[in-house]
Amino acid sequence: MRSKFNKKKIIFLPSFKLIKYLIFFLFLFSISYFAYYELKKNDRFYYYIEYISQKFNYQFINLELNNLERVEKAEVIKIINKYLEKSIFLIPLKDISNSLNDLNWVKKVNLSTNLKNKIKVEIFEYKPIGLFYYNKKLFYFSKEGKIIEKKITNDDEQFIIFSGKNVLKKANDLLKILDSINEKNFLSINEAFYVNERRWDIKLNNNILINLSEKNIEDSIKNYIRLIEKLNNIEIDEIKKIDLRNNKKAIISFKEW
Repeated sequence: MRSKFNKKKIIFLPSFKLIKYLIFFLFLFSISYFAYYELKKNDRFYYYIEYISQKFNYQFINLELNNLERVEKAEVIKIINKYLEKSIFLIPLKDISNSLNDLNWVKKVNLSTNLKNKIKVEIFEYKPIGLFYYNKKLFYFSKEGKIIEKKITNDDEQFIIFSGKNVLKKANDLLKILDSINEKNFLSINEAFYVNERRWDIKLNNNILINLSEKNIEDSIKNYIRLIEKLNNIEIDEIKKIDLRNNKKAIISFKEW
């Protein structure tokens, strides 16, 4: 028995008219793209942009730069000034950003223009957290473990000197523990040694060497503070080393005279 339902013809392919418009659009797009690409390669393109920018005052003449602590401002200006009085539309922001990122202390750069006459430069600097001792030289390094720059000047900056294999990966963890301890008067640290990539020895400004526990660093430091509070200055001056690797006892070594 034949069905009495009406059968409708379903067409899945687009109409010929739609295909024609689509081909025409792709043709125009391709022509426009290649025309623009060829123009851009041509010096005339840049000449016309520069000419129009000069005529209507769309040239780079103003620089806005944030305050810098470590990055040399003169080095930044030297890079930027190469583009003074150039068309604001042709300023190669990416190239400038790459050049600025190559400067010491530069962590990140944000560049923007007002599309009229000004470039705004915002530079984020690395913050040093300590000094890394390597090959008899000192280098500033950041919390990310990045070596920033060699230390040259003898200034009053109070940074702990770190040494040891892979010490830069662990230095910030130690500093966090030290910052959590409020008794700064009893813990003026000059050097920190990362021993066998496992634990820390710290040397205080009074030249006492402290062997810290591998897993309970904070407890070791607190034990040192409790111990040192019970001693007078003469007794403290006699101490060479305190072994606090076992948090249940302290082994004290004295200086030999």
